[in-house]
Amino acid sequence: MRRFALVTLLSLAALPGLALAQSTPNAPPPGPDMMGGPGMMDGGPGDGGGPQAGGWHHHGPEDLVDLLNKFYAANTSHDGHLTLAQAKTAGLQPVVDHFADIDTKHLGYVTFYDIEAWHLDDMAKHLEDLANHLRAQD
Repeated sequence: MRRFALVTLLSLAALPGLALAQSTPNAPPPGPDMMGGPGMMDGGPGDGGGPQAGGWHHHGPEDLVDLLNKFYAANTSHDGHLTLAQAKTAGLQPVVDHFADIDTKHLGYVTFYDIEAWHLDDMAKHLEDLANHLRAQD
């Protein structure tokens, strides 16, 4: 039930963004220095992230559901707490690589919400960097 509610809420949250994306049909396709560029959502170009290197960045609700399923599969204790060892065993490399950043309370485990909060903070940082880059070109 929790999964369904979470997926439903996140799907509804994505709808305005999808509508906005469709309202600009003449927008140029994203290039490597724009949001759609390689590794942009995973730490920037050359960081080893991005879909080509097995990293992840969300494009929509399906990707979020995929991460949620991987999280619950990795959480072998079924308590909603993912340890570093569990993340390593499951091959959740972005979680492993950034575990200390995600575990802000230093509890020795992270929740799905901790991962999503870190990911949103990381995306915000990259978007701010992109905005500064675009301002500098002006």
